[in-house]
Amino acid sequence: MTNRISLTLSSLLLVGVATTASAQSQITPVPTTPPVAQPQQPAQSQPPVPPTATQTQQQPQSTIPMPAPSPRAYVPTGTPSQRILEIARRENRNWYSPFIATDGGLRTLPVTEAERSRLNDGSEAWQKVTEYWRDGNTLGEMVAGGRPGASACESAFGMVTAGIRADCRGFIIDTPWSAAFISYVMTKAQIPGFHVSPRHIDYIRDAFANRGPYFAINPGISRPQIGDLLCYVRLSRTIIGYDGLRAALAANPSLNQAAHCDVVVRTDFTGHFVETIGGNVENAVTLRKLQLDAQNLLVLPRPVNLVPQGEEGDIEAGCSPDNESACSFNRQNWAALLRLRDP
Repeated sequence: MTNRISLTLSSLLLVGVATTASAQSQITPVPTTPPVAQPQQPAQSQPPVPPTATQTQQQPQSTIPMPAPSPRAYVPTGTPSQRILEIARRENRNWYSPFIATDGGLRTLPVTEAERSRLNDGSEAWQKVTEYWRDGNTLGEMVAGGRPGASACESAFGMVTAGIRADCRGFIIDTPWSAAFISYVMTKAQIPGFHVSPRHIDYIRDAFANRGPYFAINPGISRPQIGDLLCYVRLSRTIIGYDGLRAALAANPSLNQAAHCDVVVRTDFTGHFVETIGGNVENAVTLRKLQLDAQNLLVLPRPVNLVPQGEEGDIEAGCSPDNESACSFNRQNWAALLRLRDP
């Protein structure tokens, strides 16, 4: 009896061991080959993971997500004047096509320079002006000169802090940008030799000195062409018209005179008018219509008694609701037509 019990217990123990071994082999199979260690990639080679919407919302309130503008890639085509025309018209459309009529009255002005309103290309208005400064290669001079707020505009794209945005918008408001716009147009149109500058007078001097891609002619005796720059003198009671500007530059080749220029974008010799586009014209990129006479020469209304008004233009003294005939944004001290050598 004792032997039978002993044999039975031994058999049960053997069955239990076999069962356990079988279960272990199913849970943890024995690998037939040793595992191969995978080398770790360097940390810097890992592509950055873009933040999720939740992560973006969790950014500190002092940092405002500001997507960098994605302007349409521009590949210059056509003649120089065609390229200038295309860029200037595109920018006027971006600002929802504000314009000044032939009577000198401002007809539309949907958005202005320092607003956060979105333009037609999706960028905010103040950022678009910053783009003119940056891509026209004129912002660096303002930064180097210590212009307040200019350095903030170098960081005006991507993730923009509230402080940077405020400082840059202050620079946009306080600094005339019409020459920066002309420089932007010429840079994008790839006009070789153009003197980019935050001052119109720099490339006006070049044109009168027969340097660069433009030369100066009298706007009162020459038919305008697409791609021309039509310019007036500001803040001067002594330099009047083309003859006055030519004499002033002859007497002082380094003349530093306030001025403004628009790009000629349309000539209608049947309807007897031209259209120009300029930056910072009533704080936007604005189209201007000017009359032509029967010979298709510019009818340039001359001011009688100008007083300084705003950053880019003067206005005739006496302009009031009771004297509308004295009110015209087209009544300026027009002084030069700059003509492309190779239109």
